[in-house]
Amino acid sequence: MKKTIKIVLLVLLSLLLLYSIFVLEESIRLKHGSLPLIITGGVCSAKDIVKPDLNGYNIDCKGLGYSIKREYRLGGMIKDDNEYRVIREEFWLFDKYLLWASVS
Repeated sequence: MKKTIKIVLLVLLSLLLLYSIFVLEESIRLKHGSLPLIITGGVCSAKDIVKPDLNGYNIDCKGLGYSIKREYRLGGMIKDDNEYRVIREEFWLFDKYLLWASVS
């Protein structure tokens, strides 16, 4: 009985370690602008922002137990630039815990 408890505990700890390494690797990939390796619930969706004075959109990418949210604006701080720029990024674990965020 004691041996099976040790084996089950070892397996659970191994799975937790593997998931932690996977989330760390995905966090690094997403920080550099890549898409997740595994996307759950379809592809990343773009939604129009409802504020009429700001031209931009949000992207929500969901992976296995995490999600990344990016906010794009047209031109950033320069009004005459016609390029969308990332002005905010967030990496959420289980959609409850914010692991990192960056604002440009």
